[in-house]
Amino acid sequence: MVEKVLHGVNVAACCGQLATAAVDIASTGGLATTISAGLSALALRRSPNAQAELADLCLQALHAHIAQAKLVEDVQKQILLMLDSYLPGKAEFAQGDMRADKIAKLMHDRIIDQSRVAEFKDVATLEAYEELLTETLDPLLAPRTQSEANEAELLQRSTKLDAKQDVVLAQNAEIMNLLSSQIAYPRLYEAGLSEEAILGQIRRVSEHTNDPQAALADLEVALTRLANFEADANRPSNHSSQIDTAVAQAGVLVNQDRLSDARALLADQRERAAAEMQRLLSKEIDVALIDGDAAGAAALIVEQADHDAGGRADFAALRQVQEDYYVVGRDKGVALDLRVSIALAKLLVDRAGDSDETRAALNDLGIALQTLGKRDRGTKRLKQAVEAYQLALKGWTRDRAPLDWAGTQNNLGTALQTLGECESDTDRLEQAVEAFQQALKEYTRDEVPLGWAATQNNLGTALQTLGEHDSGTDRLEQAVEAFQQALKEYTRDEVPLDWAATQNNLGNALRSLGEHDSGTDRLEQAVEAFQQALKEYTRDEVPLGWAATQNNLGNALATLGERDSDTDRLEQAVEAFQQALKERTRDRVPLNWAGTQHNLAHTYLTLFEKTAQAVHLDRAQDLLRAAAAEFAAAGASHYADMAACLQAKIDAARSAG
Repeated sequence: MVEKVLHGVNVAACCGQLATAAVDIASTGGLATTISAGLSALALRRSPNAQAELADLCLQALHAHIAQAKLVEDVQKQILLMLDSYLPGKAEFAQGDMRADKIAKLMHDRIIDQSRVAEFKDVATLEAYEELLTETLDPLLAPRTQSEANEAELLQRSTKLDAKQDVVLAQNAEIMNLLSSQIAYPRLYEAGLSEEAILGQIRRVSEHTNDPQAALADLEVALTRLANFEADANRPSNHSSQIDTAVAQAGVLVNQDRLSDARALLADQRERAAAEMQRLLSKEIDVALIDGDAAGAAALIVEQADHDAGGRADFAALRQVQEDYYVVGRDKGVALDLRVSIALAKLLVDRAGDSDETRAALNDLGIALQTLGKRDRGTKRLKQAVEAYQLALKGWTRDRAPLDWAGTQNNLGTALQTLGECESDTDRLEQAVEAFQQALKEYTRDEVPLGWAATQNNLGTALQTLGEHDSGTDRLEQAVEAFQQALKEYTRDEVPLDWAATQNNLGNALRSLGEHDSGTDRLEQAVEAFQQALKEYTRDEVPLGWAATQNNLGNALATLGERDSDTDRLEQAVEAFQQALKERTRDRVPLNWAGTQHNLAHTYLTLFEKTAQAVHLDRAQDLLRAAAAEFAAAGASHYADMAACLQAKIDAARSAG
């Protein structure tokens, strides 16, 4: 144990003692014993004269090597200066296991870490310094016996603190001696602090001030912090045993003044804890999804994103997550994913950093609400989608953000159109047409060809729906024209799914036109359009789009079958409806399921009328009964009226039979 008042050994003197002791290796029983004895003697011999004498001996040996190396003059000069400040001490000899190459490497690293002289860090100079030091020490530190190795280990343990003192004293002797003399060592020892830790704090404080009084104030705070850390490191907590163990290990390292090792250990544990937190959040999200808690899952998703970002997650990154859930919900028909996307969009509205982000989140919210609203029994979500779009449009003026304004006008039109279809409300449909026409003022073919095509497609669907309520065909002809315009940019090669969707819509408009005349040309064109759409609308890729197209194909075939003398087209229609019902399930899309059930019932009624087979009439009745129940539950009065009309026809057919 060293004295309580600091005193150190000059590092050059330590190296010099090795040089003189090496002569007597054979007679003393080994190098480690000689070094140990020499170091012990040095602990008592601290006079400037003795240190200078020993340093000179070491430097003489190094100078001889420098002369032999024939170094460039500038390099030689720098090495001589380096040797004046950086010679190995007892700690380096012990830490290097008495091996010349390891000791030289330690000094090499020490210069890089501690020196503020740029020339000292020159690669060639450092390499020459390391090589010279190795050559000087190597003859003195040849491999010895196991007993000497054991003694070297004892030396490492016994001299580590003295070596630290040497470095400390070499930096700011006056202030550090003052600090050391003022320390209440017994109190610190009782707190469990080691001398290594105390000396380390003295060194750090002295490095940053030349004012003794300020140094004392800083040291008091530093030692208090150190004592508190030591106490807390050994105190049990509510955290996991792994964390408590890591903190305790860090406490041991801190008390050894191995602060870089303590920081590395804690950083590693923090990374492990972060990975554990990531996994816990991921699993909690999974459980929330399994529980069907969309809002809870969305909140956890945002928390996970914040955790990964180390703060507040980027708005654009969260929008992408919301979009990912929306796409799965839209394309795979997963209602839960759509509900999660809605919940995420609502959270994004609240987290938006400016008005543009707010409007973007509102637009995303409207899209998700509208998509899920199309599958709902009621119209609540569709109305909420309209409100979201209208809020977004209050800030996105045409002059300020023309393309964003046009995009939201387009989205508003689709929501109004869907509402109009569900409620048989032509006012909503007229508003939808107006919204699409507004969008086309900025969505031009030259500027945004795909946006223009999308809006033309949507305008066509609104016009078609209006046309189905009119006695004339003007709106339907306008719808066909709009779809044909859209297909000029929506090509199969460039945007296959958009092309398929527009082909499907064109088929619907052609079918409606075909129902207005007695010929079959428009109906045949409709069948062709639907079959084209099914080339890209596959069940695997877009199951609900595939099912919708199968349903529409069934309607066109059924209308053709009514005009044919045989039943081939009707049987093809039955097959198409049955295919559609494989994805249009009652659980997933109840209203669409009921619509296809109704269409299939109508086809079976037509088959009965052509064949007089009672089984077809019975089948029509069963299908219609289930569809009517779903229409009633959804409050879809328009579809309920259609079901009642078909029921009357079935009743009439049964009475006539």
